[in-house]
Amino acid sequence: MKILSPLLALFLLSAQSQAAETIHDVVIIGGRVIDPETGLDAIRNIGISGDKISEISPETITGRQEVDASGLVVAPGFIDLHAHGQNAIAQTYQVHDGVTTALELEGGTYPITNVLKNRIGSSLINYGYSSGHAEVRIGVKKGDLKKAFHEKPTAQELKEILVGVEKGLDEGGIGIGLPLDYFSRGVTEDELEGIFRLAARRGVTIFCHIRMSDDASDPGGYKELIDMVRKTGASLHMVHVVSTGLQRTPLYLEMMEKAQAEGLDVTTELYPYTAGSTGINSGIFDHDWQKKFGVSYDAVEWPPTGERFTGKAMWDQYRADNPDGVVIIHAMKEQWVKQAMSHPGVMIASDGMPLSSFKQRAHPRGMGTFSRVLAKYVREDKIITLPDAISRMSYLPARRLESFTPAMKRKGRLQTGYDADITIFDPKKVIDRATFAKPNQFSKGIVHVIVGGELVVKDEMVQEGVFPGKPVSTLSR
Repeated sequence: MKILSPLLALFLLSAQSQAAETIHDVVIIGGRVIDPETGLDAIRNIGISGDKISEISPETITGRQEVDASGLVVAPGFIDLHAHGQNAIAQTYQVHDGVTTALELEGGTYPITNVLKNRIGSSLINYGYSSGHAEVRIGVKKGDLKKAFHEKPTAQELKEILVGVEKGLDEGGIGIGLPLDYFSRGVTEDELEGIFRLAARRGVTIFCHIRMSDDASDPGGYKELIDMVRKTGASLHMVHVVSTGLQRTPLYLEMMEKAQAEGLDVTTELYPYTAGSTGINSGIFDHDWQKKFGVSYDAVEWPPTGERFTGKAMWDQYRADNPDGVVIIHAMKEQWVKQAMSHPGVMIASDGMPLSSFKQRAHPRGMGTFSRVLAKYVREDKIITLPDAISRMSYLPARRLESFTPAMKRKGRLQTGYDADITIFDPKKVIDRATFAKPNQFSKGIVHVIVGGELVVKDEMVQEGVFPGKPVSTLSR
């Protein structure tokens, strides 16, 4: 029998004592921990030190602050790739919905540096932007919106557009935001190809609102983009498949699946509602929008009052009197939403709109998208499983970005050493409360939300004076 030397015995005893005395900053005790990457789905305790997960264990752990997660699900914080609402009001709704990172990738912004810097210390959740083709194009057209939305660029202007978009990438833009449908009549094939070749050269993804055909049955918009991916080798994420696909949604999903089988890098997302929303004076309405969406005036809602439009006279008057107004278009069917929801790999994103006050009536997707998925499509309709839903709302969005945004490699997972962005919810009670009639309501059942190791939501209450949100960019490490 070997006898340990006194020195070795002392070392081992000291190491055991140090391990036993580890005190984390925050500990989450007794929750059902679901990690989409490893497949972990078990009762575990999680330790957090600083802004990182420092331990995940079935054993007892201690911390300076304890969160009781008994009977609750502990998930990676939800990541929204498509959040237009980037102020404190929109973030308050989103953090109540479990979102820990909200990115404006369809529209983006330009320039980017100061926008990222100016929000440090005042953001509830993590934030970031793509390099916004729209902002660049408007700038090249000297702020003339009519020309920016409808006029084809000269050769010199096209060069300036591509230079501007690339500068946005240099400043940390998370890919390229391309709201193509809003510029349908102005963006030429040369401009489109130039953007795709730029994305391919820089190794980033394009986040695109497809150019919808004036015919609701024509899939040309999807085909145009997939053909461009095939031609250039670019990476493409097509936003809100149901609101752009409409009756073509199953066809679009099939086209995407075939493109993926070819090895093309093409993905999509959806929000779980049967209506879309956009500005009343957006370029989408400058041509035959009724044929495009397959609806008439009475399908369009004016959110401030909830009234529906009665005809062209009312429509023209409201467009003239409310140039910055936003409308809701009830053009989708629940079966299309379910078809997209049940399709493997389709991510969840809100497309939530900017909000100027907590009383502003707007599309409820900015308030309840993620809780609605958990309540309706997981618990009630059983369209997808809980682990799958969590993956679509956290892991898959992180994976979509991580090849060119290194900071995302640490998000969307619950593993030691990864970012402590965590959403804790009651799977039996979580529910979206925001409706089209009463949108100004927080989701319920999202019990605790941790961002960067700090409790931003505790017992369903946003904590005062806590702003741990950090900028996410391709320059973040």
